[in-house]
Amino acid sequence: MSTSAPYRQRSWFDYLIDALAIIAGAVMCALTVLVCVDVAVRNFRLFDMPWSLEVAQYSLLVVTFFGAPWVLVTGGHISIDIVVDRLAPDARRRTRLVSYVIGALVCVVLLGFSIGAWWNSFSQGTLVVETLTFPEWLFFAVPPPIFLMLAGIFVRWMRHPPDGAAAMTSDGI
Repeated sequence: MSTSAPYRQRSWFDYLIDALAIIAGAVMCALTVLVCVDVAVRNFRLFDMPWSLEVAQYSLLVVTFFGAPWVLVTGGHISIDIVVDRLAPDARRRTRLVSYVIGALVCVVLLGFSIGAWWNSFSQGTLVVETLTFPEWLFFAVPPPIFLMLAGIFVRWMRHPPDGAAAMTSDGI
């Protein structure tokens, strides 16, 4: 099997990104089944599932955050490169480098705020009391490692830019 891009050794970080994406996909599949079952049991008046809305909401948090690193790495996010693609190669490289720096800085700021929110919830012992009851900090614990991973991806790209625009456009998976 030949590829046009040079082979790059996959690291534990790449496998972690893939594992989180698989978990996000599995949670999304489970969420789809849950919603279908909930609609069916309501329409046929079989039994109540009062917890299903909460589980669906929390599942969306997991899907969003666990899937974010994979979406960034594969270029599955929305990007508008109409101006950047028209630049000379050196200017395009510098522009992308600036975008990686900005991306890393934004992720570090969000990391700081998310750690602060987690710590406040943890130290105050705040509980979520709805149909289900659990410590609020459990869900505030999800964003910090993800923002750290996203910052790590941008730092990796600063050191070793992805091949061409492959990681920056949706057609270059």
